[in-house]
Amino acid sequence: MPSERSTHVLVVDSSSVQAMRLQLFFEEQGWTVACATTEENALLAFRQAPPDLVLTDEHLPGSQGSDLCKRLQADPGTPRIPMVIWTGHPEDGLEGYGFDNAAGVYRWQRSDPAFLLSRFLVLLGKTSANRSPDHGADFRAARLLAIDDSPTHLEYLSQQLVQEGYQVEKARTGEEALALLACQDFDCVLVDLVMPDMDGIAVCREISKIRKSKESPCSVIMLTSHETSDDMTRGLEAGADDFVGKSSDSAVLRARIHAALRRKFFQEENRRMREELRATELAALRARAEKQAAEARAAIAEKLTEVNLELVETNRKLKATQAHLIQQEKMASLGQLVAGIAHEINNPLAFALNSLFTAESNLSKIASQVTAHLPEASQQMLFKVQSRLGHTKEGLDRVKELVLGLRTFSRLDEGELKTVDIHESLDSVLLFLQYKMKGRIEIEKQYRLKRHLHCFAGQLNQVFMNLIANAVDAIQGSGKIVIATGECGDHACITVHDSGTGIPKAIRHRIFDPFFTTKPVGQGTGLGLAVSYGIMQAHKGSLEFVSEEGGGTEFKIKIPLNPSGMTIR
Repeated sequence: MPSERSTHVLVVDSSSVQAMRLQLFFEEQGWTVACATTEENALLAFRQAPPDLVLTDEHLPGSQGSDLCKRLQADPGTPRIPMVIWTGHPEDGLEGYGFDNAAGVYRWQRSDPAFLLSRFLVLLGKTSANRSPDHGADFRAARLLAIDDSPTHLEYLSQQLVQEGYQVEKARTGEEALALLACQDFDCVLVDLVMPDMDGIAVCREISKIRKSKESPCSVIMLTSHETSDDMTRGLEAGADDFVGKSSDSAVLRARIHAALRRKFFQEENRRMREELRATELAALRARAEKQAAEARAAIAEKLTEVNLELVETNRKLKATQAHLIQQEKMASLGQLVAGIAHEINNPLAFALNSLFTAESNLSKIASQVTAHLPEASQQMLFKVQSRLGHTKEGLDRVKELVLGLRTFSRLDEGELKTVDIHESLDSVLLFLQYKMKGRIEIEKQYRLKRHLHCFAGQLNQVFMNLIANAVDAIQGSGKIVIATGECGDHACITVHDSGTGIPKAIRHRIFDPFFTTKPVGQGTGLGLAVSYGIMQAHKGSLEFVSEEGGGTEFKIKIPLNPSGMTIR
């Protein structure tokens, strides 16, 4: 069992983003985390610092999580620690004890990290008295139904739940419970596995039928005295979402209920979003189809001889539109990811800045009172501490600027006309592309535009991203990119000039064609400039370029300062 020192966890996941999400979550609990994306890296990290617990994905590059656990346990110097295989595929095995329970290896289906934490605390032999896996989540409005044929345990269970702040209904038989479920809505149902009139498995099956007929189904937790793999298999097949022992303490019970309620919330939210997206897509496809049909009928009536050419052009436009929608969805997903990361960083950052301000202020007050009474060595130490606090504040301020930049960039999915600061949008894109420059490219900003623009902010961000990313790719080794803004009559002008190799004359007439790219297979879709050109047309603006082989390339964007008639592409 781990000692009172900080718990050390080894997370092995082929997705670096997923591994980072888990790392941030467990570090918030005060745990230390080591991450690996391959079996080889995991073995190396394990030997360098043996963890208290291993959490691995089942599917790793070139191997399986179960094989990794076997290799770790085969090492003679390996301590007996719990190992958890985290799987998101039902065919990998049901949630519960894994392929070798005697060896301390478990297999659980993917769930939210708070749910995992409650399981880890049990595996590590820790209590939850001083650590809440719920993070202050407020489920007091949740309605629960407890089903147990034992009056004593039912009363005890309901008192526990009421003390936690839940609204609780009680039922002593399956028939009584089903009658309540038929006329009332509950967020979570706790079902005793063993009952005389109708066992918990049968009750779960009936609840599953009721859930299919309701828009807001409830979660089901099975109450067991002795949880076995067979019980879990039958319970999951019957529709149970989780299992908890009758003798579990209130913290474990609360964690399981909260996990079930979270799953219910996310299921409802995902269903709602899918329905809205499906309705929007159908409406857009219907409108587009009606427009194209009307245009085709008019063209046929006017000139039968031009029917074939018009059909070919329509087909090309449909393909380009489909490709653009795919690209736009990718950018929207990227924006959501960036917004989520910025949000997750922002909360601990605010906490750190507030704490640093308090520490810095109090230390200054104390220093002014005691410095004269301290020996020289102590005075130097005090000065060094104050200097370190100042450096820490500078670092946190840089992180704060980074978060603000990410939040600005994450407006990629906005589809409404808004008044935006173009310079702020350009800076957010540059921030996002810093990793590609790696200190080899100098950025010169010549911002002279003194007014904000009325535009589709997310789409304009996409244009900036495409042009600047292409400029970076055009520079082999070191170079320079100049970004300038200003006014050209009644238009705002934004130029991106790079010192790269330039565009060959033979292909300049094709660079705005969909699917045309000079990049190797797998590195470019040929949609960036085509999509950007279409976006500028939707803004009633223009996208032009000037290029010389060996002399670099300059792209110029023109956007009306007083737009009218813009359409979302």
